[in-house]
Amino acid sequence: MTQPSFWEVARRPKWIGGLATALLVAAVFSLLMQWQLSRTFNTVGVSVEEAAPRPLEELISPNQPIDKPVYDRLVTFSATLDSSNSYIVGGRLQLNADGSTRNGYWLISNSLVDDASLTLAIGFSEDLELVRAIQKKLTDIEISTVGYLEPSEPVEAAQVADFDSVALGQLVNIYSSTPIASYPAYVILQSGLEHDLEPITIGIRQQEIEINWLTAFYAVEWAFFALAAFYLWWRLVMDQRARESQEPAIDDPNQGA
Repeated sequence: MTQPSFWEVARRPKWIGGLATALLVAAVFSLLMQWQLSRTFNTVGVSVEEAAPRPLEELISPNQPIDKPVYDRLVTFSATLDSSNSYIVGGRLQLNADGSTRNGYWLISNSLVDDASLTLAIGFSEDLELVRAIQKKLTDIEISTVGYLEPSEPVEAAQVADFDSVALGQLVNIYSSTPIASYPAYVILQSGLEHDLEPITIGIRQQEIEINWLTAFYAVEWAFFALAAFYLWWRLVMDQRARESQEPAIDDPNQGA
């Protein structure tokens, strides 16, 4: 008996159905692979286009959750300083030009932007007494300024300073005994207010692509499973072809005598 070709076996209804099943399974695995790939490459940092200062109200609003990337963005705004609600935050790291850091203190203050509370980080110093002296000189002045928008921090127990974190939920309750409108982020000032402290410098990341190697491995794994579905179908067809080529020898014991 002539051995049937691969395609003669594969075109039979049984194996066409098997191929359809393999296609369905591979499609499911491909969707899982795409889902993992979507989590593998993440854009972080600030792009060149995002580096330009934007009006504060274009990025965040009082009492509204933040639902888009806005942190480390430069914002412009006008505010009235609330000097009676100024505090010192310890445990702050100042980034030096050579990439090293120094530990010190920030002077922060509440401010009002159209009657909404906006916390400002004013300046840095390693000298706690200098920060206290500058704090006493603050007055309720109007400023037009530029600064970096930054997220609220978890509450931490203070050691020497008033606070050891810029926790907006905690600060707003101290600013006022009654509920007030407040912005969901604070601003590190870069200009607009004269003082004798160092400008605060932090690491602003330029835009780059981060790769999550764990999800990349899972994506490759799902791609392998998709190919395995087709391989299994091919292997089953080949096994059927091999069985049919052996049937005459099994049925006729005298064949070849």
